[in-house]
Formats: sequence, C-alpha cells, structure tokens
Amino acid sequence: MTDSPIRALREAESWLVSAKQGLIDAEGDDARANVCCAQAIHSIIRANDALSLKFLGHKSTRHDDAAIVFMKIAREGKLPQGADGFKALIANAMRDKSGADYGKKAFSYEDAQIYIEQTEHFIAMVKDTLKI
Repeated sequence: MTDSPIRALREAESWLVSAKQGLIDAEGDDARANVCCAQAIHSIIRANDALSLKFLGHKSTRHDDAAIVFMKIAREGKLPQGADGFKALIANAMRDKSGADYGKKAFSYEDAQIYIEQTEHFIAMVKDTLKI
C-alpha cells in the first residue's frame, strides 16, 4: 500500500465518521466517550499526514513530531491564513493520544464533543487546502 494525501484524508474522514457515530451511542457513558476522543485524535493524525504528504513528500515518523511538521508547512506559506491556530489542536492531540488509546487519561462526553468539533474544522481546512 502506498500512502498518499488522498488516502490519508479519506482515512481521516473515516475516523471522524466513526467518532461521530460513537458519540451518538456514548451519551452519558464516559468510557465510550474516551474511545470517541481516540478516534478523533487518529483523524487529526491522518489529516495532518495528508498535508505533510502533499507538501513535504513524507509524513511524521513519530507522533511527537506532528505539530512541528504542521508548523513547518505553515511557515512555508502552504496553509490558509489563520490555519496555524490548529497547532494547539495537534499538540494537544499528540499529548492526549496515549491517554485516550490506553486508558491512561479519562475523557468525558463533553471532551469528546469538543475534540470532534475541532477535528471537523481541521479536516475542513485540510480539504480546502488540498482542494480534495
């Protein structure tokens, strides 16, 4: 399998769809909401991969580098004005990834709602930037 910006973005959208559907089923259940946060985080990672594959020809090899790679793309002027504000989302997602994936941190239903909403905005920016 060869990775590409289109494939990465489609996977990001699929992770987000799964997170949104899970959130419908998770109301009042923080354990399920935790899974939704993990799915939103994976969506953010793959959307960021789409940008880096398009503009740098490679993706981060470590999740910790995702925000750095994103800011490199922003500094090169490849993103729309104001998009650098997503750096905090990416940094927070990388900080929260292990906690969400392995139950080291508890996320509430409200946390999941916020992550999903922010992820929707991030993916919309990525789609617009990549013209996909």
